[in-house]
Amino acid sequence: MAETELSGEHRCFGPPGTGKTTWLSRQIELAAEKHGPDNIIVASFSKTAATELNRRKLPIPSENQGTLHALCYRAMGKPDLVANHISEWNEEFPQFSLSLEGSNAMDEMGVDSHYASDGDRCLNEWNIHRAMMKPTSHDAIPVRILDFVKKYENWKTSKNLIDFSDMIQFTAEYNEPPPGHPEIGMYDEVQDFSPLELSLVRQWAKHQRYIILVGDDDQAIFSFKGADPKAFLYPDLPPERKRVLRKSWRLPHAIYALAKGWISTIKNREPKEFEPKNTEGKVVELPKATIKAPEQAIEIAGRNAQDGKTTMILTSCGYMLGNVKAQLRANGLPYHNPYRLSRGDWNPMGSFANNSKKISTRERLLAFLDTTHNMYGESLWSLETLDLWVSMIKTRGVFKKGGKEKLNQIMDPDSFVTAVPDQVLYEQIFDPQALKFALRRDLAWFREVLVAAKKKAIEYPLRVYERHGRNEQVLREKPRIIIGTIHSTKGGEADEVILFPDISIAAMEGCSDSTSREAVIGTFYVGMTRAKESLYLCAPISDCSVRFPNG
Repeated sequence: MAETELSGEHRCFGPPGTGKTTWLSRQIELAAEKHGPDNIIVASFSKTAATELNRRKLPIPSENQGTLHALCYRAMGKPDLVANHISEWNEEFPQFSLSLEGSNAMDEMGVDSHYASDGDRCLNEWNIHRAMMKPTSHDAIPVRILDFVKKYENWKTSKNLIDFSDMIQFTAEYNEPPPGHPEIGMYDEVQDFSPLELSLVRQWAKHQRYIILVGDDDQAIFSFKGADPKAFLYPDLPPERKRVLRKSWRLPHAIYALAKGWISTIKNREPKEFEPKNTEGKVVELPKATIKAPEQAIEIAGRNAQDGKTTMILTSCGYMLGNVKAQLRANGLPYHNPYRLSRGDWNPMGSFANNSKKISTRERLLAFLDTTHNMYGESLWSLETLDLWVSMIKTRGVFKKGGKEKLNQIMDPDSFVTAVPDQVLYEQIFDPQALKFALRRDLAWFREVLVAAKKKAIEYPLRVYERHGRNEQVLREKPRIIIGTIHSTKGGEADEVILFPDISIAAMEGCSDSTSREAVIGTFYVGMTRAKESLYLCAPISDCSVRFPNG
């Protein structure tokens, strides 16, 4: 590509599984080699995508990459944020109290029934209004949020605070180059940028040699937060400034054909021809599996896990996973969502990430079950593993008088008392009968001596352990079943996907509007295209659902 052709805006479309992140990483490496590492800036829509790029050890300074908000935050000199003063706002305006999640309180398909407060609802609506670059004069603001907006904006001004929308808006209004004056800009997941965010990107582009916008308008699923894929597609560009990644390394023929037919019902989209991988795959209907009775789906996921395959169980809204979670727990099947670790109900056994600082109940159970032998051949715990599980049990009837204090003293890093774990030491700490049960790793005894607050939390990992033949490995391995909303797993993949067709009442009512209808189509397109081998289409429980084409 000649130098003259590189000026201005370029777009790369990455259909599902075509290696968009790999392609973008390569472009960053080439640009850094040609123009210098300091001359490249890279921004992603989400923290997840930014982290994935950062994991690839790009040859550019860390301050030149991140989310668009993070780059603006640095460009503005790290100003004081509203998020740091929520408690002050709540004290002054209790009628519009905000939760810690603030603008993230919105349900994934735009359902507003799950707001933590009226303040969260108003703030979300105000953020969307601004993200779509609608007029901000008082007469243009919806009456239902006008009182909140007046108070909120005046309070921010009086405190000299800014919020996330301000970061984008103010940076764009400065009409200055991006931080560090880089000549090249590269942006990922651009289909999910709002018009406000894209206005900033294109404002920065006026000061740059060229920019590359990478995304896929077919996978635009955040319109309920103000994103608009049309802002990505327009104004149109000449063909030589557009590129489509042509080969999916994820989708087999059967799933590719279904997804292609499904997404083609959207009229205003960038046409993209790409090929599936060279396997047939399969699409299967599950007429008996519904969100109210998911047993058929759970059986398939369990069988897949036994065969070493990963399975995603996906719904459009989080509340639709209630019976799925209950059935997985009842069957002792381990599940998680590595893309949403903050959701405890989706990660009931804690994080499986190596860098997690929080110790889960599962890890404390594993510490109790530990059968490592010491130098004397005794199956004893190290002091570290002992400390993990004894924190969950009662003192009375378990420890000798003064035994718990002695253990605490030995474990205290500032203590001069040291000890080598052996049978004699443990006999000084534990009641003889308790030590006998503990050394046998007696689970009935363990359940009995747990403190009340830990009994419920440990029941699920215990059931998983017992249902899998008391095999510790099942507690150590990352679960092969992933549950979540379609939104939460965007960017992920699994061997098999089980997809439920139900949508919320609000989403169904919104389908009379073409933009909302296309957002629903795009959402399920993303769900379908997470699958590498098989896609299972479940049955709806009502007319409040999408209708899948025949697989």
